[in-house]
Amino acid sequence: MTNPSRHPADALRLDDPEALADPPAVWDRLLERYPDGLAPVYLGEGVPGWLMLTLDVHQQVMQDPEAFARDVGHWRDFHNGVVPERSPMRAVYTKRRNVWNEDGPAHRRYREIVVQALSGISRKHVVSHVEEVVDRVIDTFCTEGRADLVTRYASVVPLLVLCRLYGMEAHEGVAVCSAQRRVWDGAEDSLHVHAQLQRRMTALARRRREEPGTDLVSEFVAAGMDDEEIRDHLTFITAAAHEPSAHTIAHALRQLLDRKSRVVQLHSGSTVREAVNSSLWHAPPMHTLIGRFATRDTEVGGFEVAAGDCLVMGFGPAQQLLRRDERLDSETNRSYMVFGLGPHSCPSSGRDLALAIAETAVQQLDRRLPDAVLVDEHWQGVAAGRLSGVESLRVAFTPTDRIYEGAPWQLSPSPSTPETPTETPPHMLSTRLGRWLRWIWQG
Repeated sequence: MTNPSRHPADALRLDDPEALADPPAVWDRLLERYPDGLAPVYLGEGVPGWLMLTLDVHQQVMQDPEAFARDVGHWRDFHNGVVPERSPMRAVYTKRRNVWNEDGPAHRRYREIVVQALSGISRKHVVSHVEEVVDRVIDTFCTEGRADLVTRYASVVPLLVLCRLYGMEAHEGVAVCSAQRRVWDGAEDSLHVHAQLQRRMTALARRRREEPGTDLVSEFVAAGMDDEEIRDHLTFITAAAHEPSAHTIAHALRQLLDRKSRVVQLHSGSTVREAVNSSLWHAPPMHTLIGRFATRDTEVGGFEVAAGDCLVMGFGPAQQLLRRDERLDSETNRSYMVFGLGPHSCPSSGRDLALAIAETAVQQLDRRLPDAVLVDEHWQGVAAGRLSGVESLRVAFTPTDRIYEGAPWQLSPSPSTPETPTETPPHMLSTRLGRWLRWIWQG
C-alpha cells in the first residue's frame, strides 16, 4: 500500500476537456496504471481528489456512508481555501438540504418523501406529458425538413417534462434550464446564476403552498418540506434528471440511425427499450461525478485515503471495465452504474421516470418522422461533472404538418408568475441549447 504525501504532478485533470477528449483511452491508461481501482486526480488546479475506477471500489465507498459521507461539510479542501472562493465547484457542491447532500436521519426522511412523491406519478401520467411535449417540440421544426435532434429535441424534451411535473409555468422552465446549464458547465458567473435559480425555485414553492395542485412540488409541501428544502430538491432533481435523460435520448436515437443514414423502424416497444438500455450500457451519460468525502483515514484501492479527502465516482471507467466481462451480455445487460449504488442510489421510481421519458421520446419521434436520415453528427469531449454524449445529430426528413394549430409554442409569461425584481439580466448564452430554448418560448 502506498501513502503519497501529495498527488503526482502529472495526475489527470478532470476539468480539462482536452485531456479527456478520448475517454476510453484515458480510462484504459488509468486502469493499467492503477489496477487496484483508485487513481489520484485533480478536480481543478491544485484541488486533489480520488477517482474510483472499478465496481469493487465503488461498492466499498458508496455502500459505507459512515466512512464515506455525502455531506460536503466533510470535504477538507472545500473549507480550507484549496477550492478557490470563486470556483464553479462552490456553486455545484455547496451544502444544501436535499436527499443528495444529507446523510443519516435527514437523508432517510428526504428519501422517503421523494420516493413517495415520485411513486405517486403514474407512468401513464408521465407518458401523456412526454407525448404532448414531444408533439409540440416536433411542431417547431417538422415543416422544415431538417433538424438537429440534440439541440432541438433531446436537449429540450426532458426539461419540459420536468417542468410539467413540477407544476411550473413554461417561461420559468426556460429560466431554470438556462441557469442550471450554466452552473453545470462551470460558467464564470455560476455563483450569480445559481442565486437566480434558487430564487425562482423558492418562488414556485411559495406559490404551491398557497395554491396546491397535482404536481411534485405540491407533494413536497404536503409532506412537510419548507420552502428551502423544496428549492434544494428541485435544483437537485433538475440537475440529476434533465441532462442525463437528454444524452440518453440522443444516444438512443443515434443507435437507431444506421451507417447508411436510415432510421431503423421502431415497430415494437422492446426495440425502443433495448436502444435506451444499450445507450446507457455502452455510453453512460455521465463519466465522473464528485460524490463522497472520507470521514476517517481508510484504505481504498491500494491508497491510504485521509479523512476529508474527496472521492469521485467514475462511471465511465468502471462501466468500461464491466463491458469486458464475458459473463455479461453486452446487448441486454442492465448493470449500468449511473443510477448509483448504496443508500444514495436513485430510487426505482426515479429510474422508472427517467426511462419512461427517454423511451417515449424516442418512440414518438419515429412516429412523427419515420423517414428521418442522419446527415451529420458530432461528439463532444468531457470534463469533471460533465456529461458525455452526442453534441449534434443532424437529420433530414420529409416535411410534415404540425399537429397543433396556431404558431408553435407561442407562450407568454403567466400573470400569476411575478418576475423576481432583484434578478439581473442573464448573460447571453453561448450554448446552442440556450438559444434554441429562447426561440421556442419567445416564438
